[in-house]
Amino acid sequence: MFVYNPHHEKILIERLNKAEEILLHFPAKYCFITGSFLYKKKYKDIDVFILSRSKKKYKYDKIIKITVLDFNQLYSLLYHSLSKACIAKNILPQKDVKVTLANYWSVINDSIPALLNEKKNFTKSIRSLVLYTEYFKTGEVLDSFQLSEKCNSFKSTKEVLKYIQEESPKAIQKNASFAYIKRFFYTQAGVYKEVKEYKAQNILYELTHRITKGNHG
Repeated sequence: MFVYNPHHEKILIERLNKAEEILLHFPAKYCFITGSFLYKKKYKDIDVFILSRSKKKYKYDKIIKITVLDFNQLYSLLYHSLSKACIAKNILPQKDVKVTLANYWSVINDSIPALLNEKKNFTKSIRSLVLYTEYFKTGEVLDSFQLSEKCNSFKSTKEVLKYIQEESPKAIQKNASFAYIKRFFYTQAGVYKEVKEYKAQNILYELTHRITKGNHG
């Protein structure tokens, strides 16, 4: 077993044997456990991630939430975050992060309506928004401990929206050229302007407006 814990968070010792037992159950070479199971007395489920090229469906106890990742996801922010702090069966493969501002904007575009409607996946939306925003803001990939801590610091979806409205324009301006902003975000602004009567689209329009008003040029 291999323990990834870059910030020396306090992993509960009594969970190590259980984690090893769970991981050895799966025949896959690359699998790992991350999340609250490792460092919180109380937890809802145990997050197990399996790297696999096959379409095989893995089963175990109901409390264990199994997610199969494709090897193409080695480049993703999600994989880098999940694998940064975890317990793994073997040394996990690593690739450089490959993520674009268009990917980031897609996350924002999909998450804002989910947050406003507080759909079932809105907690996942918050995690994605924070993960991408902090990456483009600081260049650092938050691990699962840091990400949970940051997400839990928000007391309401209103606070999350305020965070995105304040931080995402600066993060995008920091990483984009004036030419890219003009080409991509001017176009986006035009699309949202036509449907500004909807709250989500109005927020997205205001974001594009703030981005294009940056100190470029």
